[in-house]
Amino acid sequence: MVLEVRGIEQSTQKFIQLWGKHVSGFNPQKQCIHCLKGRNEPQINRGMTSGDYEILTGAPYFYLFAMGRAPRSDSNVHLAVQPYPGAAASIVSLYGVTFTIRDARALRIDRIPGGWLGMDDLFTTFRSFQFGVQMFGYHLPENTPKTGDYSLLPEGI
Repeated sequence: MVLEVRGIEQSTQKFIQLWGKHVSGFNPQKQCIHCLKGRNEPQINRGMTSGDYEILTGAPYFYLFAMGRAPRSDSNVHLAVQPYPGAAASIVSLYGVTFTIRDARALRIDRIPGGWLGMDDLFTTFRSFQFGVQMFGYHLPENTPKTGDYSLLPEGI
């Protein structure tokens, strides 16, 4: 895969965080980047510049995240992809930075409803957590009643 970054030097704001992760698993006991198992991509960081970056594939998924400034729900960037020769996935940040990953297809991240499985929203509102649940599943702890609707909400609801 190749990550193309465009416009980062001219962006209207700087990202608070910028990282990429080769995702091979999920730890639902952790939040943010830490819930995704796998290795970090060292080329993706706050100091990176516009250009093309070769991303070696070895994990089933790759997750790109850029944390914007308030309101973060509008300015954060999430791009989850799966290697797929010939495809491309792209997203433009609120700040005008374009991230395109070639030879990958974008994966939709479904939202989890508030109070899902009685969990704190501090976990369930993280898109990386939602991605982990969607791709790797979530096993209920022992003695958890298996009644009710534990499905995810479709995007946009």
